[in-house]
Amino acid sequence: MNNSNNSIMSQVVRYSSSGPVPRLDWPTNANLNFLWCSGSLLLVVMMIQLVSGIFCAMEYVNLAKKHLYHVSVGVGEPGPLMDGLVSDMIRFIHLWGASLVFVCLLAHIGRGLYYCSYSKNPLLWSVGMVLYVVILMEAFLGYLLPWHQMSYWAGVVISTIFLSLPLVGTHLHSFLLGSYDFGDGIVSRVFCVHVCFGFVILGFIALHLINLHKVGSSNSFNSGDSYSDTVFFQKGYGYKDILVFLVVLLLTVIVACYSPWLTSLNENFIAPNPLSTPTNIKPEWYFLPFYALLRSIENKMGGLLAVVLLLLLVWVPVPGWHSGFESVVRRTAFWFMSYSFLFLSFLGASEPTVLCESLSLVTSCLFGVSLLILKCSDYVSIPHLNNE
Repeated sequence: MNNSNNSIMSQVVRYSSSGPVPRLDWPTNANLNFLWCSGSLLLVVMMIQLVSGIFCAMEYVNLAKKHLYHVSVGVGEPGPLMDGLVSDMIRFIHLWGASLVFVCLLAHIGRGLYYCSYSKNPLLWSVGMVLYVVILMEAFLGYLLPWHQMSYWAGVVISTIFLSLPLVGTHLHSFLLGSYDFGDGIVSRVFCVHVCFGFVILGFIALHLINLHKVGSSNSFNSGDSYSDTVFFQKGYGYKDILVFLVVLLLTVIVACYSPWLTSLNENFIAPNPLSTPTNIKPEWYFLPFYALLRSIENKMGGLLAVVLLLLLVWVPVPGWHSGFESVVRRTAFWFMSYSFLFLSFLGASEPTVLCESLSLVTSCLFGVSLLILKCSDYVSIPHLNNE
């Protein structure tokens, strides 16, 4: 009887395996730190966003139609029209969950850059970068839905970029807006696309996870064949992931309950006014570095190309042999890149003066150069400087 059970289990394990890495519970390096929890935390947060977003969509009413339907709500009130403690909790968790998603995303991408994870599995890295861009688009669409003064003007500024496209720019801009002005038509379309994009993101997450389980996770030593000292993922890191998730969830719930509008601006509580432009148009914090770069280049198409170039530099999976754990050059370039990114966020939130725009352009160049050195440090640096 025991022999038959063992044979059945061996067949299940053999069936659920793809190459040397089992899909049910795969061997993982024993030297992974807490930064590797960012991936599983990001997956759970995305699931929370999907579920809370579905409930928010059930109650959503387009504020641009309030006069048509005579909806008796406060003018410019952000978010879906929901009443009650549970509904408010869902609404604020969805609001703060967006920020939490990007915190996990930046930590996840930063870990991959620091430890040269992209060199082990370029396809996994490529799917992850596409997922990052899609989530950026999803977040911007969601930012437009509350339909307040800042989201209205942020949408106007971004939509005018399409007018810079040659030949098709004007027609594409009119098609996206659905009318001659940025109003009711665009909000209805944005709502539909925002809901549909959630399921597109789920597809990319599934593709990302399938590829991860097929090849296996990277490690802090950037070693491709370091299975001499391994632990199984569920036993070695499952409890650590659960602990990190519970701590982060507790902090998110506390902020959502006691200070839900902590990062909100005054314009977020004002109805859209096409005749009154805010003195300093700025999006959410996770768009500020890109917004600073767009604002520093006078030509809108040129600014868009500069943003695409920086994303391409982050994406290029150059083969590398040293991680930041053992390469002084890579570690130095990584921190220069990180501080440049943070300073770009600060500049994006500042008043658009000539000095601010000049600093944004210089900081963007520093970010690109640091990223280029980080990616190519194994090829251009002096060998003895790569190892301490």
